[in-house]
Formats: sequence, structure tokens, C-alpha cells
Amino acid sequence: MRRFLLLALTAGISIPIVACSPKQQASREPVVVETLISATESWNGDSFKYPRGQAEMKLEKITAQPGFKTPLHLHPQPGIIYVQRGTLYCETSDGKSLTVAAGESFASSQDTVHYCENNGEEDMVVFVASAGAKGKKTTVTTE
Repeated sequence: MRRFLLLALTAGISIPIVACSPKQQASREPVVVETLISATESWNGDSFKYPRGQAEMKLEKITAQPGFKTPLHLHPQPGIIYVQRGTLYCETSDGKSLTVAAGESFASSQDTVHYCENNGEEDMVVFVASAGAKGKKTTVTTE
């Protein structure tokens, strides 16, 4: 009986101590690289081609209110778009459409007339990376 009492008392003290001790963190890699998109053509099938001239890489952050709609336009260079917040809707002049939600990315169309809009109920934030040529526009309106 004494042994049982001693065992019960020991267990009653040690279990709460173990439960309160800090948990070991799972080992983490010092750097994690995720490819969000890798593409050989745009979302609507346009082949990538780079404009002549001094190469220029550009990253733009665009914030658009609900209901914002771009004019008809095209991009004369390859680009990649990441939607951070909201929903982006794009439609080409031949009727192809794309809806992209927050956390998703895609390769933008090239040399295809289209428009894009924020058809959601919150501000939309997108990051646009393009590979163009210095001094040349990355977006050309067609209206």
C-alpha cells in the first residue's frame, strides 16, 4: 500500500511538471523557397518574347478599389502577377477570361488586348513583375 501511495504521489507531481515544460520546436529550415509560378507562356497561350533594347525588370504594387476597371490595353513584354488581396478578373478581346484570388499568381497575357477589374467587395492588391526594355511602356492602352 505504501508503494502504491508513493507511486501515486510521484506520478501526481511529475505529470504536471512534464505537461508545463516548454515544448520543443520542430526543426525548421533556415530558408524555404517556394516557386509561386513558373510559366513558358501566358495564361491565355501567348508566347513570351522580349522587346529589343536595354533590359529592364520592374515590380509594381497596384491597389485598386472595388469596381475599378482598366481600359482595354496590352503588354508588349512578359509579366507575372501575384494577387495579394482581393480578386482580379481579366478578359481578352476574344472572350477568354480569368479570375484570380488572393494568394494566386499567373503569367500575364502579352500582345493580347484585354481589360482587368476588381469585381470584389474589398480593395485589391496585386504585384506585377515585368521583363521589358528601358524607356518602353509596360502597358499600352488600345482605346
